[in-house]
Amino acid sequence: MLEKLLNEIKIGNTSSPAVLAERLNLSLNMVNAMLETLEEQGYLKNMATECSPEKPCTSCPISNFCSTKSGASPRILVVNSPTSKSN
Repeated sequence: MLEKLLNEIKIGNTSSPAVLAERLNLSLNMVNAMLETLEEQGYLKNMATECSPEKPCTSCPISNFCSTKSGASPRILVVNSPTSKSN
């Protein structure tokens, strides 16, 4: 099931955990747990680690999708390339 979730993310049909849950016929809690697992295994990377006060949001390629401007902590996950996946 992790492969199916990762494939849905790769093809880019959605970035919403709620939509992913509906497409895969899973609960939202299950999808969030699976996203955490994929992140821990290095298949997904949380872009929040790239954020810092020294870097302006205008230089970020995903700033339009991020909620840092509203004060919330972003959780934008991107698929790691095979060469950059951590072990």
